[in-house]
Amino acid sequence: MGVVKNTFPSVSMYNRVPFIHDMEHVAETFADDLNYLKSLLDKHDIPASVCIKLIHIHFHLNEGEILAVREFSAPPHGQNPFLGPITPDVATKVYGCHYLVDDAGDLQAFEYTTIEGGVGLAAYPAFVAEFCAAVVQRGMQHKFGLAIKSGAGEHGFWTELDYPEKRATFLLPGHVPLPQSDHLVQRITKTQFLSARNEESSQSHSHTEHYHSDAVNDELIVDGVSTRDGLFLTGIPLDPNSTFYSVVSAISAAA
Repeated sequence: MGVVKNTFPSVSMYNRVPFIHDMEHVAETFADDLNYLKSLLDKHDIPASVCIKLIHIHFHLNEGEILAVREFSAPPHGQNPFLGPITPDVATKVYGCHYLVDDAGDLQAFEYTTIEGGVGLAAYPAFVAEFCAAVVQRGMQHKFGLAIKSGAGEHGFWTELDYPEKRATFLLPGHVPLPQSDHLVQRITKTQFLSARNEESSQSHSHTEHYHSDAVNDELIVDGVSTRDGLFLTGIPLDPNSTFYSVVSAISAAA
């Protein structure tokens, strides 16, 4: 128990992780467990780029795929993290960035990043052992894990938005306003939690889902960004003059 595993998990293991839309109330319902796990970060002097993660996925993977973070440029708004499936090969270096505690009580990477510079959790064996033991004892394996932030996503406020056509999710910087519409209802789920020592810092990471009460041609409108016949957010056309449009168009072109 308490070993850091960076080997790729099986697709069946990954696809058993709960979807984000099923996790809305977990942090509130299990607040005492979450606060205890956060306290371990401070107890062991873990760097601020490591935080508690709400365990979730956005899309299933196919055999041979892993989910990895890449960064796409969206001038003048800098680099934007993009989480999508890739087929790993020897030429692509990836690093564990999202971890869960597996059935053996070990810390298993289940999502990865192509961005260098993240904290290596193997350097903190006492923390990993105590964290894994606490997660198992409290029955939190499919609720809370760890995230290692690196690159652009290490600092600032970020909003996760889904991109179903690519089975992907991208992070929108906090200064870019989301489109507003009387037809859209937002549901926001916080997905990363800093330690008590660092939670007052100007960092935040949340997932935003949109719901649309109307139908188009009797079809269910899927949450997230779509690019068929233009750029849309949950069925709402994007304003070409908006900052959101410029960021999304740059990401869709790069993806």
